[in-house]
Amino acid sequence: MSKPDPPTRHAIHTFDIDNYLNHIIPRPRFYLLPRPISYWFGYRAPKKTGSTPHPRSVLLNYLFSFLGAFIGIAIIENVFRALPPLSGHPAPLVIASFGAAAILEYNAIESPLSQPRNLIFGHFLAAVVGVGVTKLFALLPAPRFEELRWLAGALSVGIASTVMGFTKTVHPPAGATALLAATTPEMTDLGWWLLPLVLLACALMLASAMLVNNLYKRFPLYWWTPVDLTAMRTEPDVVRARDAERADKDADGGEKDSTSSIGSASASDATLGAPEEGKAESGEGEGEVHVSRPGGEQYDTREKKRLRNIHEDPELKIQIEVDRIVVPDWMGLSQWEIEALEGFQTRLRESIGSGSGSGSGLES
Repeated sequence: MSKPDPPTRHAIHTFDIDNYLNHIIPRPRFYLLPRPISYWFGYRAPKKTGSTPHPRSVLLNYLFSFLGAFIGIAIIENVFRALPPLSGHPAPLVIASFGAAAILEYNAIESPLSQPRNLIFGHFLAAVVGVGVTKLFALLPAPRFEELRWLAGALSVGIASTVMGFTKTVHPPAGATALLAATTPEMTDLGWWLLPLVLLACALMLASAMLVNNLYKRFPLYWWTPVDLTAMRTEPDVVRARDAERADKDADGGEKDSTSSIGSASASDATLGAPEEGKAESGEGEGEVHVSRPGGEQYDTREKKRLRNIHEDPELKIQIEVDRIVVPDWMGLSQWEIEALEGFQTRLRESIGSGSGSGSGLES
């Protein structure tokens, strides 16, 4: 019996704004600060060996979640109480959406949704959308505007969701920020003054989260992205000219280069370690680079290179084996995450014991 033909591989073209931003975003330099200071910014010295995670006390998790939420909201409320009137309008006691943000910032600190990029830019962009949409609806006569507040609110949340997804700043509580700007008269009266209030609240919550969370865990895990920004730097002009010449040869059907130089991403922003020297990454210019590989031609994008760099970095891997679970030392896991890893390990043992996993030839 003949073997079935392997499935055809198609190039998937996706848009990722980080492919354009990561080249200009500076890498955090907290490792240059004294250790007692950098510690509170989430920096941990990278370790080369993995270790089995140890579960933390669930009661301590609850205690620090309570302390963080209480302290964070209390600070924001008291600072807002001390603010003078803004263009004749008193500042609110608190922006209600930050109650939901406190749950993320003090209870789910390992989530990408709670990192500084999502917290600050998510709320700010949502506030811009909410105020902007409301200002447009406010051009209608006052009675008609009040009738259509529901439409302004729904439209604000929808646009804010799209903007946050496009910019990779998704922060669920920010949807309430956009909604409040359109549907709450107190927030509508503030107008564009809502933007500095949102930024102030974000800064206060982030500062208190860094103080409380780092007493027990690590926060933030990264400031902009977990990807190594040093591997995303733009190449020197000479290297870019050489790669452009190779790309022209490939486009003309000439000699094709069977190899491509890939930057060695040995440390991620999640580790925030000292930068390491690596090879320059080819194809860092705009667009895609056509390369020749065994088994057929395909398009190699910067995103695929970034993923390969991550796969080659032992500090960005979680290994589940029959007798052990290896997790990078910098990565703090919650109790339910540890239980999930142990569940996969149990399934692996059962699979090997029943013989169903042998001889499959598959790699995951």
